[in-house]
Amino acid sequence: MISNFFKIIIYIFFVIFSLLTIFACSFDVHLLIEGFSPEFTSIGQFWYELSPNSLQISEVIVSRYIDPCSLFVSLECDPLLWHPFVSSILIFPATPVFVFLSLLLFWFYKMYNEKKAKLYFK
Repeated sequence: MISNFFKIIIYIFFVIFSLLTIFACSFDVHLLIEGFSPEFTSIGQFWYELSPNSLQISEVIVSRYIDPCSLFVSLECDPLLWHPFVSSILIFPATPVFVFLSLLLFWFYKMYNEKKAKLYFK
């Protein structure tokens, strides 16, 4: 029962990252046609072009409510989740990262199906 749940979750994330791959690649091609330099768009720039408000709101939510340094004043530390962790991820190129994650999730999904088929025919 639980393994079927994980299979469905992996498949949902696979579909999400596959759609993100298609959108990021089409955005890069659009920028190339418009005459911009032939380089991949970063994840942060891609997110900002899709929805700038959600990027800013996410930063506020993570910095204020999820970051342990903001939650516990007694820690007296600098924020560590958004800057540098999430902001470092947002610098990565969108299309290759989404392609890699899509292929990885597809591999997990196929590996689960092959494992299940081997157990069934055993």
